[in-house]
Amino acid sequence: MEIQQIELVHFRNYQELNRTFQPGLNIFVGPNGQGKTNLLEAIALLSGSGSHRDARDPDMVQWQEEFYRIKATGLSSAHPVTLELAYGGERKKLARINGRKLRRMAELSDAINTVVFSPEDLSLVKGSPAQRRRFLDRELAQASPAYGDVLSRYSRLLTQRNAILRGIREGKAKPAELELWDEQITPLAVEVLARRLEGVARIAPHARQIYRGLSREKEELELTYRSSFSLPADRGKWPQVYREKLIERRAEEIARHATLTGPHRDDLQLYLQGREARLYASQGQQRSIALSLKLAEIAFIQQSRGEYPLVLLDDVMSELDPTRREQLLADLDRRQIQVFITTTHLQAFPAELLAKAGIYQVQAGQVSQRDS
Repeated sequence: MEIQQIELVHFRNYQELNRTFQPGLNIFVGPNGQGKTNLLEAIALLSGSGSHRDARDPDMVQWQEEFYRIKATGLSSAHPVTLELAYGGERKKLARINGRKLRRMAELSDAINTVVFSPEDLSLVKGSPAQRRRFLDRELAQASPAYGDVLSRYSRLLTQRNAILRGIREGKAKPAELELWDEQITPLAVEVLARRLEGVARIAPHARQIYRGLSREKEELELTYRSSFSLPADRGKWPQVYREKLIERRAEEIARHATLTGPHRDDLQLYLQGREARLYASQGQQRSIALSLKLAEIAFIQQSRGEYPLVLLDDVMSELDPTRREQLLADLDRRQIQVFITTTHLQAFPAELLAKAGIYQVQAGQVSQRDS
């Protein structure tokens, strides 16, 4: 989808905003703390994937107000689209596409997809397994809203199972109660695992090719998925193996009142020249890997949905060296992707790109268009 206009009411530091954008590059420039990232967050929320800052809805309502509302109009596959997202009041949270009320927020991704690249993503390589799982899950949920539903159900059951484990240790529950939860969580765990493995298999070739270009054909990047239990070649045996692993570690789980086996304990492992990048890659190599993963995410979504996602670059220009900046911007421009970038200055952008970009000054919740 291409966003042509966005309206914000009581969102973060925006009392009211009505702003039009252009199809290609849109740059939000201004000092820190003025609302640039808030604009990107509002756009990201419209894709149904939640806040890229992991913020809760009440935290995004403007101070002393009771609700926020986001509305965007644009084009998807050359057809007009209107998206609406509101939180607060009697209905708490509501989403619509072309006036049609949605049953789940994830259905917004049927109309719009976004890829967010922020400074935190530069630590994907060195960061925790949870950070890499979150990257993979957000990507898969946008490509398939049904995956987001499966993951949400798995997470809820996991929380409930952990509560039973804690209850057993405190003498408030019996070990036999785990059988019911194991029976319910097993098919969801296997489904999440299978979807992730399929996703890695599809994104890996894109990431490999992109990184090869960034390293000028000198280095090879490989992605592998590490499961918390051994997977037989026959997928039909996964549920049985998973249940057996839960039983095997039951005493340890009760002692730690935590489920120790399942997709929530897995990792996306990254290898450079056959060595684990987390341990051996230089800072420059790590940033090239993170950039490759994000560009691969764009290609994956386009392949899955038949349309490029919107790309939101939150203050990453200053974090990339000139070569990587130029490669990133040139790649996005070549694909004719609508891009939204936040920055404190314009020096990082080539003059030829600035000449055709929409440039917006952001100051204290006010956004005005300016000349390059």
